[in-house]
Amino acid sequence: MLGGGSVGDALGMPSTHRGPRLLVVDIALPLALFYGLRALGASDLTALLVGIVPGLISSAVSLVRTRRTDLVGMAVVLSMVASSVVAVLGGDARLLLVRNAWISLPFAGITLWSLRHPQPLTYIVTLAMMPRRARLMEQLWETNARFRDAWKWITVWWGIATIIDGIVRIVVAYTLPISVVPATDPVITVATIVVLQVPTIVLLRRSGTWHLVFAPRRPTVG
Repeated sequence: MLGGGSVGDALGMPSTHRGPRLLVVDIALPLALFYGLRALGASDLTALLVGIVPGLISSAVSLVRTRRTDLVGMAVVLSMVASSVVAVLGGDARLLLVRNAWISLPFAGITLWSLRHPQPLTYIVTLAMMPRRARLMEQLWETNARFRDAWKWITVWWGIATIIDGIVRIVVAYTLPISVVPATDPVITVATIVVLQVPTIVLLRRSGTWHLVFAPRRPTVG
């Protein structure tokens, strides 16, 4: 709720450096700033506003560096700016705490809506995150109906779970003390992603393609 710790943000940047950056810039630094400023006597709203700055800068820099349209990155930046403006005008710190819900819920809608298209969003994102397996995945998509069906059902589960993720974030933001809520945000994100590995693994194993896509690559002999 401080940095870019939503499910959509965690999945939307297929970079090999995304993991360390997520931990430091989007989680550790915002939490340190929030609790540090609160300890120094700053208001909840001020501490939250300062806490989102690292994630805002990180997302903006990422958009500039990639020089391509990154819908998730753009959503993160717009969400940070809009929620900050609304929170300042309304004087309510909790409006900032629900920011990631306004990323998770549209992301869920886009995920489910992608089922109307030939290739669902979860398949497209995975393809982008695994460029070395992209050719194999494309071949499986063209020739294996069970592989295609698996990804469609994975997309359904991811869409439903992300809706639940957004609802949980809203409930937590408006029921727990403000000082507690920021620490719950990365927990919710990690829990959602971990839970969603279950349908992903089960469905791909049932399709008989899990080992083809995700098995460790064996080194080739000279």
